[in-house]
Amino acid sequence: MYVQIKDLCFGYKNAKNLTIHHFNLDIEQGEIISILGESGSGKSTVLRLLCGLETPSKGTIKIGSQTMTDERTFVLPEKRGIGMVFQDYALFPHMTVYENVQFGLKNWKRKERKNRVHEVLELVNMSSYAKRYPHELSGGQQQRIALARSLAPEPSLLLLDEPFSNLDADLQIKIRSELKEIIKQTGTTSIFVTHDREDSRAIADRIITMRDGAAHDWDSLCTTTRLEEEQRQPELVRLK
Repeated sequence: MYVQIKDLCFGYKNAKNLTIHHFNLDIEQGEIISILGESGSGKSTVLRLLCGLETPSKGTIKIGSQTMTDERTFVLPEKRGIGMVFQDYALFPHMTVYENVQFGLKNWKRKERKNRVHEVLELVNMSSYAKRYPHELSGGQQQRIALARSLAPEPSLLLLDEPFSNLDADLQIKIRSELKEIIKQTGTTSIFVTHDREDSRAIADRIITMRDGAAHDWDSLCTTTRLEEEQRQPELVRLK
């Protein structure tokens, strides 16, 4: 497995209960995983633990052959090689599209940096917008630039936090297919979190549901939910 998360636990200070409770997840290379859950279920916290913005109280995170977190190891966020697309895109307003995308390429040689920026802008179909500023772009265009910036350094893992929450319904449908196509084209292993089942179904290779701070396979959770509904409504079940 390319990404291995084992027995991950985490709780915020002064919280009575753990936010993440023995979370386990294995991901194959190139796979797109959706973590589906309601607000407060802990799904975004998993992303923060993966990219090193929070430190787990217990558990192991491995990406490829490198251990990012365990009892003796904690790799700093900037050393993990992880790309992150935030819910609000977090583009730098004073930088052009080109400057935003090249931000994570400071250690690249000038020619390589220039070529890479043009490559990812072409990938997201935004080459003609290189000189514009974020405020001159639509919500969908800003999302594409945020994605391009995250993909530019060729991350080992791409994380997306509620990538469609700021888009209207019609644009969501269009951007879903575009996003999946772009990620699949790069072959980047990806995890995105959402509260929307349609987002998950449209993009993910596999859906994981957050429940009580732990991961559950989508199919097994649906089966459990159906059984619970049948137990609550036995008369209706017998009539079917």
